[in-house]
Amino acid sequence: MYLSRIELDTKRHDTRRAIASPQVLHAAVERCFHTADGEKQRKLWRIDLLRERIYLLTLSPEPPDFTNFSHQFCAPGNKEEIKDYRPIIENIKEGHCFRFRLRGNPTHSVSTEKDMRGKVLAHVTTEQQRGWLMKKAQNNGFGLSEGEFDIVETRLLRFLRAEKNKPVEINTAIFEGRLEVTDADLFSRALTQGIGRAKAYGCGLITVMPLQ
Repeated sequence: MYLSRIELDTKRHDTRRAIASPQVLHAAVERCFHTADGEKQRKLWRIDLLRERIYLLTLSPEPPDFTNFSHQFCAPGNKEEIKDYRPIIENIKEGHCFRFRLRGNPTHSVSTEKDMRGKVLAHVTTEQQRGWLMKKAQNNGFGLSEGEFDIVETRLLRFLRAEKNKPVEINTAIFEGRLEVTDADLFSRALTQGIGRAKAYGCGLITVMPLQ
């Protein structure tokens, strides 16, 4: 697995449009990967704001080719950073503690008479969103303690799903804090497969770094 990062140039119209529409950015990310015979692999991505700079992060089984992406969305001469993420994933152990960052799509399902699977609704309050992550933690091999993680940003994304010209709304929340691994296999899967819904639209990628 490879964790990659490239800085975006927000002075460009194409970049601002892509940031505003995850549908556009999803398509651009897909074009960074070349798979045989049309094979599709799970790729996670996220937009991060760090020290007033905006970056695209991707996690993928193969290194991305940012050549065309860079021409469209990045400043001339901008270079990507690509790191082998396997040493972190393969050395996950129960009891390990990490700093983490996750852009999630906190939702819940409410069943109706017509649809027993339930209608998907967004969690919109801070309490609901924190509770969503606490529940996800139990199912993904890590533990969280109250007071050791925060919601640092919430955002409502509205855009058209191109192939159906259908309006889409996604509520997102960025979580940061400290976690402890409780199940190494489940947590490794969460790192590579993501957490929650809307992964195609920049949600679900959880990144970690060891505590200093």
